[in-house]
Amino acid sequence: MSTNTEGVRHLLLAGTEKSGTTSVYLYLNAHPQVAGSVRKETDYFRSPPPHSLADYEALFPGARPGQLRMEASPGYLAESGVAAPAIAALIPDARLLFILRDPIDRLLSGFVFHKSRFHIPEAMSFDDYIAVCMRFERGELGLAEAGLKEWHLRVPDAGRYAQHLRDYYRHFSREQIKVMTLEALQHDPRAFMEEVCAWAGLDAAFYRNFDFIRANVTFSPRRAWMQRLGLRVNTLLEPFFNRYPGVKQTLLGWYKRINGRQEEKPRMSADTAASLVGYYTPDVAELIETVGQDVSAASGWLRKHDVR
Repeated sequence: MSTNTEGVRHLLLAGTEKSGTTSVYLYLNAHPQVAGSVRKETDYFRSPPPHSLADYEALFPGARPGQLRMEASPGYLAESGVAAPAIAALIPDARLLFILRDPIDRLLSGFVFHKSRFHIPEAMSFDDYIAVCMRFERGELGLAEAGLKEWHLRVPDAGRYAQHLRDYYRHFSREQIKVMTLEALQHDPRAFMEEVCAWAGLDAAFYRNFDFIRANVTFSPRRAWMQRLGLRVNTLLEPFFNRYPGVKQTLLGWYKRINGRQEEKPRMSADTAASLVGYYTPDVAELIETVGQDVSAASGWLRKHDVR
């Protein structure tokens, strides 16, 4: 792997939401050749400039000489127009890993996730949410009228992966960009991580007997007040949990027993499904043409949603 002018290597899990980035962050963070950021999502390159290498390196307080600095900020893909040039300006030799999934499945999962974080009103249906997002994208609604934060209104657009990857291909070489799928991660996490290691210059033998725990699995809370408290505790203790993911999994298991309920997949009307299939079809075709075999699963992404 190439190095930047400071002799430090960087790997960014730059996308996308609800596609396994938390799990892969924890897998990489456990590797002795890797120093993970103190918090998984630094979002440093989504923040306004100026950006400095000293400020960025401060996000990896435990890094030792020779270790690969690694963070996971899924929003970098959706904010490609801002993040790609900012990353290229500060750490031009960085490696960028993008994990993608069926964009409609990602939307459905993200809808449940953001509801559990109280970003979307509990009473809002998936159909209504998509209608509001699309009207906002077309300029028919302003932020005040939409009643949601801009980030949550732009979630559908974030699934147009090929469009956002263009910004990264403009600023980085093909060798620096790795695009993989959630399907590959779920099918064989060990093979997935071995492929990442081969690309990133890490010793893949570390994962031979590794316990691949799934992290950040979305669920719905029973009691809002308890969920709000749990989210605050998770934010406060995130650096500790990143170092000891097994402790978090144990505590989370107990929490789900107390405050979790069976996640119900949001209902989606046939009209909304057809609209989203049409919305994403050109982008998925471009993604397959651009990336090729590494996203072979993409050829079947939209078929199950096409009810026409």
